[in-house]
Amino acid sequence: MKIETVDLHNLGLSEAMAKAEKNLLWCIEHEVAVIDFIHGKGLHSERRFSVIKQELRRYLKNSDLLKDSGYRIVPGESDLPIALSFDEGHTLVVKRGLEKEYLGGQRQQQKNQLLFSQQGRQVRKNAKAINSAKRKRKPR
Repeated sequence: MKIETVDLHNLGLSEAMAKAEKNLLWCIEHEVAVIDFIHGKGLHSERRFSVIKQELRRYLKNSDLLKDSGYRIVPGESDLPIALSFDEGHTLVVKRGLEKEYLGGQRQQQKNQLLFSQQGRQVRKNAKAINSAKRKRKPR
């Protein structure tokens, strides 16, 4: 799976949008499966939110290029498997059909599938309950 990263940190809005558009065109032309736009969360912005994130997502949403080429926008904070290792400082552009895939090598994909399966969630839930019960029994 081809993955490209486009870092938009420390750029002005117009520079970031120009870089995003240029890289998006290149990635679509070269059939990159996942494009990771890193725009940050906006914590260091004067406005206290990510202007680039907002504008980038608006641009991608309205882009006919994405619709015609079979790509989908996946926010980094999404619960989809492809976005598990990302946060709200990322926006992913993913080939349709890959949203439910896990990123990484085969070993990492198997680990993620187990971790985020129904069985894996139940194991974590049981472990939390056991740890909670242990803490309650300990004398202070």
